[in-house]
Amino acid sequence: MFYETSNDHYKHIKEQVMGENRKFAIIWAAAQMVYWFYCMMMSFAKVPDFVLCRNIYLVSFVICVAALVLAIFAAPRVSWLIPLIIFAVDFALLGAGIGIARHLAPKTIIIFASVLIVPVFFICDSLTTLMILLINAAAFAVIGKISMEPEIFRWTLVNLLIFSSVGFVLGFFVNKARFERYYYAEAALQLAETNARLAEEQTRYANYDQMTGLQNRRAYSLKIDHLMENMPAGCCVIMADINGLKKLNDTYGHEAGDELIIGSAECLRKSFKDVDSIYRIGGDEFCVIMEDTEDTAAECLQQLEKNGREWKGKYVNGISISYGFAADKEFDDFNSMLKAADKRMYESKSNYYRTSGIDRRHR
Repeated sequence: MFYETSNDHYKHIKEQVMGENRKFAIIWAAAQMVYWFYCMMMSFAKVPDFVLCRNIYLVSFVICVAALVLAIFAAPRVSWLIPLIIFAVDFALLGAGIGIARHLAPKTIIIFASVLIVPVFFICDSLTTLMILLINAAAFAVIGKISMEPEIFRWTLVNLLIFSSVGFVLGFFVNKARFERYYYAEAALQLAETNARLAEEQTRYANYDQMTGLQNRRAYSLKIDHLMENMPAGCCVIMADINGLKKLNDTYGHEAGDELIIGSAECLRKSFKDVDSIYRIGGDEFCVIMEDTEDTAAECLQQLEKNGREWKGKYVNGISISYGFAADKEFDDFNSMLKAADKRMYESKSNYYRTSGIDRRHR
């Protein structure tokens, strides 16, 4: 019934099919349970046509109650119970048909019509449908042969086989169309999810630096263009530059330089953990744009210095970053604030090399 396949592509389809089949199993069992309860009450009321089949009504009623309980409580956890429930309810109906046929043969047409209806409502594979119909027909033949007059038995068995054949053919075409609808709906859903994932990946590649995971120069330019026209209140900018990258590259190679860049990005992320706008805008240049107070920015910068001192890598122990800070209350427009932060960063960098005694060419 499409439940046992291990193909992940069918997982969502299996859940939908099983849910629909379980829903119909509950309706089918409940409807028959009510019907057989009515028949039992009529038999206890001494209605002639019903008294003769009282025991069969009772057995059919019990089978339908058991099927209803299984469909409600067990089928959600044990999917293979649904074919069993279908078989049990059909068997109860056909068993009652045997009893009715002994006395009211023409009315069994209503009973046998179920084998035409059931395959259309349940989404089963053809083999499952065929097995249910054949087992029910065989059970009917064995029980009917013993309990029915030969002429009535032949008449009812022929009708059962005719209705079963028609039901099987109708069920095949109806369920094939229904399953394909589920299949193509699932395929469309998976395609949409794949396209969304690809679009997300493309956006990430377009806007994020692959080495550090920070937003890149393109994302930075888009942000700057927006802020040039719409500078929010309480805006701060930090321009930052790694100290000593060239010397490290010349001494230990680019692997060491890459480690320093990645480590600097980690320190920035850790220090400005609540800030989304952190950018790598050049080889060793970074920018942080905050919409917060100067005091918060100052705390983050202190944390950056601390995280830099404590950082340890394979080639480097400790990271030095020069930075320049500017806040909106000093300037009338974002461009002036950005230029001021950049200028202060270079002043900080010059001061670093002057006080450390390192040749500026090895910056």
